[in-house]
Amino acid sequence: MSSTNVDEEDPYKLGCNYVASGWLALFHFLIRARFAYNNDGSDRILRIADVGTGTGIWQGELTRELPSSTQFDGYDISDLQYPSVSWYGPNTTLSKLDIFKPLLEELKEKYDVVHLRFFMTVASDDNVDVVIENLKGMLKPGGYLQWVERDWLSFFPKTVNHADSANAQLTAYMSSKFFPKADWIFSLPSHFTGCGLEPWNEDHLIGTAAIGDMIADAAKRKWFKELRARCATECAKGWFVDWELVAVVGRKKD
Repeated sequence: MSSTNVDEEDPYKLGCNYVASGWLALFHFLIRARFAYNNDGSDRILRIADVGTGTGIWQGELTRELPSSTQFDGYDISDLQYPSVSWYGPNTTLSKLDIFKPLLEELKEKYDVVHLRFFMTVASDDNVDVVIENLKGMLKPGGYLQWVERDWLSFFPKTVNHADSANAQLTAYMSSKFFPKADWIFSLPSHFTGCGLEPWNEDHLIGTAAIGDMIADAAKRKWFKELRARCATECAKGWFVDWELVAVVGRKKD
């Protein structure tokens, strides 16, 4: 596998171990069950890029659904979760890429479809347009960008007190400390049009252990771990989160 404009250290917030790979797979199948499709927007698919591919599960499934002549290229800032390329066939590649850095010439106007999802932990209101511009740059004229995201704002309370549920306290803490600039998720369609793309179509505790591990203060880290345990107890009694998925498809002008 090749490496493209990536620093030696992999700033992967939620980890790259087997637990992280497991929840990525779970989210993949949750999204598939919700939307009942893997790819949307184009009837002339020749070459597809999956940016932030993680374990490569999305493009791996598409290799079984689209003609063998379709080329799939997966990119991620870390290759620690990549399976053997032989799992997905000869028409698949997996490479390292930092999508926040200037796009390399070799990737410009290369793809008919670019797919991306779950960037809520790394993108922010300050840099999401940089990502969209780079993704758009990877598209051929007339190509399609598909982005799927969780709408964190649909369930993150802004303020809480000690009398509130453990889940409310946990999500409010994560919102203020780790995702303070996430308004872009709800306004993703506007960011697409602002970057020149034509509009085309428009279990919550997973991953929180990795977030807790990032807390530097030992006392706060202990509090967070105990709060997660209380959250699990609440969920066993019927507490749940009804969050929204945001799926946006944009087309690059001819």
